[in-house]
Amino acid sequence: MPLVPHPIVRRLAAPYVAGTELPDAVRAVQALNREGLLATIDILGENVVEPRSARAAAEEYLQTLAAIHQLGLRANVSLKPSGLGSKQSWSLAGEQIERVVARAEELGCFVRLDMEDAPTATPTLELYRRLRAAGHQQLGVVLQARLWRSVADVAALAALTPNVRLCKGIYLEPPRIAMQDAQAIRASFVALLRRLLGGGSYVAIATHDEELIVAALDTIAELGLPREAYEFQMLLGVRGDLARLLAEAHTVRIYVPYGPDSYAYAQRRLRENPQLAGSVARDLLRKLARRARPEGAR
Repeated sequence: MPLVPHPIVRRLAAPYVAGTELPDAVRAVQALNREGLLATIDILGENVVEPRSARAAAEEYLQTLAAIHQLGLRANVSLKPSGLGSKQSWSLAGEQIERVVARAEELGCFVRLDMEDAPTATPTLELYRRLRAAGHQQLGVVLQARLWRSVADVAALAALTPNVRLCKGIYLEPPRIAMQDAQAIRASFVALLRRLLGGGSYVAIATHDEELIVAALDTIAELGLPREAYEFQMLLGVRGDLARLLAEAHTVRIYVPYGPDSYAYAQRRLRENPQLAGSVARDLLRKLARRARPEGAR
């Protein structure tokens, strides 16, 4: 990835990032909503260390919440602690996140506290517990199936019946922290999903992996869960065909990132997650193949 020229990465990333400004994200969400898909908006930007920048990021989220409310968008927001100052201090990040969460509750909007690399898992979950203890209920968290600790985290959070986005996890961690085998990660995902759904948690099933989607559908049917007990989540621009197919019978939410940090986002996601890079490449090839097909063969 570092050897690929910036313009090429930006061009390849264009379908997977809404744009650089809030109006870009609004247009993307409105298009998804017209297709019956929900959205979660994330403002790109991580590793913020300046308090002024952390506060500015929080302000941008407040503007995003206002747009969601005023325009009636079927969307919520996702917050990365490092984008709101956790690299400088968790106290700073906590203040900004609580500002956003409090305003979201006033507007009737849900907020997801995102998960980053393994060293941030404990402080992120501690912050989530503090905010829940302070009475903030419209707040969810993320657990990563590849981390060995996630089984214990599910048990520790059980009393809160948390709203959880369950994903494989994109951060590459050492073997003592995370599973390395793809099939082991899949098995962990399914086991965690069963524990969460069985414990009454609302689960956002975040994956493009067809094997995991089949397993999730089987678990949902086995437990007899209503559509209101879970949702599927996918990335903007990746497997839109599958998202629309699932949306015929299930709630599907699309992750919509925007912001000036789109190049860094695209480079990082493709570099850190070869499987995602493969999904993006396959999706791009499918689109190119459709365009190349003679008119009569379409």
